[in-house]
Parts: sequence; structure tokens; C-alpha cells
Amino acid sequence: MFPYLQYINMPPVTVHPSPTSASSNDSSRNGATTETGPQHVPEHPRKQRGPTQWYQTVHIVKVTQQKLEVIIEKEDMRATGPNAPRFANEIGAAVRQYAPLNKIRWKDITDAEKSPMYSRLENVFVLDYDKRPWIKEVIENDMPIRFKEFRYELHEYYKTLVDLPMTERKVKKHDQVLNQDYWDYLCNYWESEEFKKKSKRNATNRSKLTHGHCSGSRSFLNTQAMGKKEDQFMASD
Repeated sequence: MFPYLQYINMPPVTVHPSPTSASSNDSSRNGATTETGPQHVPEHPRKQRGPTQWYQTVHIVKVTQQKLEVIIEKEDMRATGPNAPRFANEIGAAVRQYAPLNKIRWKDITDAEKSPMYSRLENVFVLDYDKRPWIKEVIENDMPIRFKEFRYELHEYYKTLVDLPMTERKVKKHDQVLNQDYWDYLCNYWESEEFKKKSKRNATNRSKLTHGHCSGSRSFLNTQAMGKKEDQFMASD
């Protein structure tokens, strides 16, 4: 489906075996070359844009016939490990694809409207809600953040069009907005008094912040998890 993806460097992944891959594994042990054979993965892959990483994820699942394992400990309530970036990227992609943009607040989005987002994640990751029920809570907590980030990105794009008449702004729909009605709604909302008052209030609140914090592209929990492993290694030395 994506033949060119075999040339893209892919970060290391942890996969969960599925029954459909058993025959391929048997032939591999017998010395036969299979499509699901071992793949060389560089230790420090080149960073990829979100859509590219999604194609890589789909390609891995398709070729290996195995969903990806994601580590989500209850005490962390956040994905860690090698597949954490892919998991976070997929949540954002699911929100961008399926979230109704005519809803101002995430809590106004119904369970039926969220269902396709969960289905997309379940197609590529092992998400056993019965054994690990907190996973769904982790996803539910992260989706509103992705929704807000997407809305912010769209508004930043919209601000580049403010010198145009409203009719032209609506014609120049953002590429990632799949529904024209959603874009028309957002254009009207961003010009409303309600939004302008809210934007002004948020700008005032941000101006009161004294400093921010970050740890590069790696999440704090991934950094913390790596620190725990290093501590355990040092203790056993």
C-alpha cells in the first residue's frame, strides 16, 4: 500500500504477536526469507513529520501483521517506552481526522463522535481495556489537549488571512480541515465578540507567567522512566 516507506528510517518499535503472523514466524525459523523478517533499525533515526510517522506506523502493522505494544503504567498515566511518540502522534492524528470542529469545548463532543478516534488507535495499538482500564482514561485525558492544539494551529493559519475579505478566508480552507462547514464555522467564531474577549483574557493570563519549562522532544515521563532504569542498573552493579 505504501511501497516507498521501506526506504524511510524507522525508530525502534515493540510489537505484540498476533495469531495471523504465526505461519510467517515458522517459515522464518526454517531459514526462509519472509516479508516479516528482522528489520535493521537505526539507533538514532531522523525526525519525521506527523503524517510521515503515521504512514510508518501503518506500514509496520501491515508488514508485521502485529499491533504495536504501548507501555502505560497506572502510576504514570502516560505512555512511555519506544512506542510512546507513535502513540501520542496517533492520538493527535485521530483527533484531527474525526473531531467535530463545530464544538467549542471537548466536553461537548459525544461518545458517538469520539468512537472513530478510538477505533483508529485500536487498529494499530494493543489496548486491552479489560486488563488495563486506565488506558482509556489516559487517552481521554490526552484528546482534549490535542483538540486544543489543533484549534490553535488552525487559528494561527487563519490570522495570516485577516487582510482578505471573509468570503476569501472561507475559500482558503486549511488543508487539514476536511469539512468546509467546519471551516466556515471557525471563521465566524474567530470573528465573534465571545472569542475576542476570551482571547484577550488568555493573553493577559499568559503575560503573567514568569517562565516555562521543557525537556526537548522527549516527554517528562519518558525522561523519568529512563532515569528509573538507570537507577536500577546502578543499584544492581
